[in-house]
Amino acid sequence: MEVRKNRFRRRSQKILYEIYKVALLMASVIIVSALLIFTYNFIVVSPYFQLQEAVVKGAQRIPQEKILSLAEIKPDQNILTVNLKAMARRIQSNVWIKDVSIKRDLPSKLIIEVRERKPIALLKKDEVFYYIERDGVIFTKLGKDQRTDLPILTGFCRKGEDNRERIRKSIDLLEYLSTYDEIPGLKNVSEIYEDRVFGLSLFTESGMCLLLGFDDFERKLQRLKPVLADLTRRETKGFLIIDLNNPHKVTVQGKELPTPVTKAKGVRA
Repeated sequence: MEVRKNRFRRRSQKILYEIYKVALLMASVIIVSALLIFTYNFIVVSPYFQLQEAVVKGAQRIPQEKILSLAEIKPDQNILTVNLKAMARRIQSNVWIKDVSIKRDLPSKLIIEVRERKPIALLKKDEVFYYIERDGVIFTKLGKDQRTDLPILTGFCRKGEDNRERIRKSIDLLEYLSTYDEIPGLKNVSEIYEDRVFGLSLFTESGMCLLLGFDDFERKLQRLKPVLADLTRRETKGFLIIDLNNPHKVTVQGKELPTPVTKAKGVRA
């Protein structure tokens, strides 16, 4: 009997000790949780973390006021409670915004960095002009009151189908010409027309139509420099159609006509 009493006493002590540890752990959790809640509430209501300034970087086309309006920043908002992802989605709803990055600069400043879309040309599709980026993304229509001097890509969209391969080649050609200094006038491209049979035709604002075919554009343009030098010596004037397709012969045809692409109030028609 004495042995059983001792066993029972030891088990009781062990159980009481376990209960004590559990109670102590629960008390610690409650105290820590209360401290965390108190600290969180103190930070949220503290004027030290009130949003006082929002800086917009990278905006050129879109006014900063427009971006801040999309951000929906509230007066006296706590900077730690701002949902940065939701704010970025609202800003990126503007078609001209490609990417958005928002960072907190504690204690009271937000830094909003935007990367705007940069169109390289206008694509004519179903009698409507669309802005198109360097990567070939078509992202919005040209507004009725908008003015631009971007080159126009025509003939690439027929019967509801886009010739994506030729569009890509035309964009590559425009990028190449943007840094081509041997013939400065070639940087001012007004139109690139795509023909399913004859390939690409490039119109310049100086009054030239270059027939380039389907590929090897850089090599063909290298043959243009001596041709233009010869035309300058001859004082040839007017609208020139220069066929660079034949590797053995360059054909030049002159016309006393304006270029097919004209400007009306800043927008090419």
